[in-house]
Amino acid sequence: MYSIGIFTNEISLKKILELDKIMASESQVTYLPYTSPDHLRFLYKENQGNFDGLLFSGSYPYNIIRKYDPQIDEVPHAYFDLSALDYYKSIAQLAVQNPKLDFKRVYFDRPQIPVDFESIFHGSDAPRLGTASIDWLHVDALDWYKPLQSYYKEVWDSGEIDLMVTRFASMAEYFCTHKIKHFYLAPSKETMQETYQKLLEQLKTKSIRETAACIALVASPQKLDTSQMQMLWNGIQGYNKQCNLKFLAYQQTEWIELTTNIAILKEVTQQYTVSPMAAYLSEYLPFPVCIGWGCASDVTDAHRNGYRALKHGIQSGEAGTYVVTEDNTLIGPLSSSRRVVCSDVPNPLLIRAGERVGISPLYLSKIASVLQQKGDYTLSSEELAYFLNVTTRSASRILNKLETGGLAKVEYSRQLNLRGRPAKIYCIDYDTLLGRKKWTKRG
Repeated sequence: MYSIGIFTNEISLKKILELDKIMASESQVTYLPYTSPDHLRFLYKENQGNFDGLLFSGSYPYNIIRKYDPQIDEVPHAYFDLSALDYYKSIAQLAVQNPKLDFKRVYFDRPQIPVDFESIFHGSDAPRLGTASIDWLHVDALDWYKPLQSYYKEVWDSGEIDLMVTRFASMAEYFCTHKIKHFYLAPSKETMQETYQKLLEQLKTKSIRETAACIALVASPQKLDTSQMQMLWNGIQGYNKQCNLKFLAYQQTEWIELTTNIAILKEVTQQYTVSPMAAYLSEYLPFPVCIGWGCASDVTDAHRNGYRALKHGIQSGEAGTYVVTEDNTLIGPLSSSRRVVCSDVPNPLLIRAGERVGISPLYLSKIASVLQQKGDYTLSSEELAYFLNVTTRSASRILNKLETGGLAKVEYSRQLNLRGRPAKIYCIDYDTLLGRKKWTKRG
């Protein structure tokens, strides 16, 4: 049985419990009711990693946690949301319970999914839909909570509304305090069950993927003789024993081949961040070793990805561990501050950008990853040289090409010492690089 943690406020909990028997028959469910955003984050921190999947009572608690821990997207999760049918049912319910209700004077939170109000109301009779000036997609949930309250108060105080219909259960206390007549629009049992089933499908898919093949090719960037290959084999056997024989090892002519599954690889590498095997071998061997891990649903593709990962290590000219996943994500070098996560097969936009400025699309993909990792869009040639593992001169040429091509500009210079020329700091046009903005070439 899968274990599922459900983060919910008290009001939503009553609705979710309608589904309790169904969920309990298929999974181990733990309810984690919270009283405030801070309490929600505390509960998440205390229970992080304790469940196979996570369910949230709505988009609001999910967005709070996603801001707090972006890695939540790596865990199977879902949040209860309203369907169009839920809106139609609520309109029918309000009409039956309040025959004299004038829907022109009813406020509805703007739906996250398309709802055809026009099929129910004539244009002039339609209810008012929320138009709060909040950038829902880019603003932290905590930052729009109070502005939304103020917006609700302003709408109610206008005297043009007799009833507020909201999908935010967390607003109930605020409405009661300010004597705002409201109706809480909750997902129906059917909608919640559909969301729960989708989460189960995620968990099943992940389980299948976790048993998918992972193959490592272990070799040295320098040519090894027979005795050195035997030494490499002995070192890997020693590490494998230390790991309780978690890998099947095969001795090939050019490399040592290891086989395991994704679940074990993630466990050993701590979610593709460290490489204890590389650390062990560096202590045991007098020569450098590269490790290329390939993951895929079948052995042939896993081997192909392992070879691609090994090539990245060999081309770097130094010891290092790289991973290429089934979706062509390149991760590495592990256990290094220069570790980047980027696509091993750049998308068409990066390929076209590379052709325009004369830079490898893979380099552009790595640059985009470095910028995201840093949290800002500036780079010096020294920084770029470090992350790309190239010379400072090569990094300077890359940045110059980006500037000439309109993808970067010199933001400022800093004098590193009293002698020599100041170092240039480049501001990269990240949105244009990723194709989010129209390309405007300079010169």
